[in-house]
Amino acid sequence: MAALSSAAPKPLARCLSTVEHGGSEDLVAFTSTFKPLTEKTAEGKRALKAAWSKADPNGNKLCSLAELDSFVENMLQSTHGTDRGSALYKLFRPSIINAFNDAKDYKKDDGKVILGTAAATQDDFVSPEEFRLFCAYAVIYAAMYDGFSTIDGGSAGREGDDRRIDLDEWLAGYENLAGYGFVAFVDIKNDESATAAFQAMDKNQGGFVLLDEYCKFVKEAEIENGTALGAMLAADQ
Repeated sequence: MAALSSAAPKPLARCLSTVEHGGSEDLVAFTSTFKPLTEKTAEGKRALKAAWSKADPNGNKLCSLAELDSFVENMLQSTHGTDRGSALYKLFRPSIINAFNDAKDYKKDDGKVILGTAAATQDDFVSPEEFRLFCAYAVIYAAMYDGFSTIDGGSAGREGDDRRIDLDEWLAGYENLAGYGFVAFVDIKNDESATAAFQAMDKNQGGFVLLDEYCKFVKEAEIENGTALGAMLAADQ
């Protein structure tokens, strides 16, 4: 796989600059909602602080998946209207789950059981220090899912999607991934190289690539190639 130049833009900016050209209108709407929360500027920090207050209404400095689910849906509804926001939330919820699972592992866990829980520790929640990373991961995983969805079911829409891709779907649609800028797909030039990529993703050789397998393949390629995006995706490790 081809590594990206060390002069590549910062990870989130690079991801957004590609997906906003090659991704769906739904993806652009989703990413535009959370991009301001990832900027390390005075304005971005103020926006992030205000957003955290909404995500953590009880002020315990810990956000569960349920709390962040609600936060994301409310943000999308306030930005795009109730119906459109709810539709975007439902569409990209797999990305929210992946973002939560990665972000909650960033801060070192001291192993102490959190008061008021049966056995939960720091790694079961997203903290204020992990919140910007959660927002960034939500954008990145949304781009991964958007590309996956252009292949799943054989169309850019969600009709017929079953969250898994077979080889025929993959060969018919892998060219749609070129615009997303993920290094995992840079060297796919023909059906032969596309088939090799499919087999690499399909670890158990079951004949299908699931969304989680696809996302893992993209993430590992970015990390292994030492890209700026890979550095961000490796932050939880």
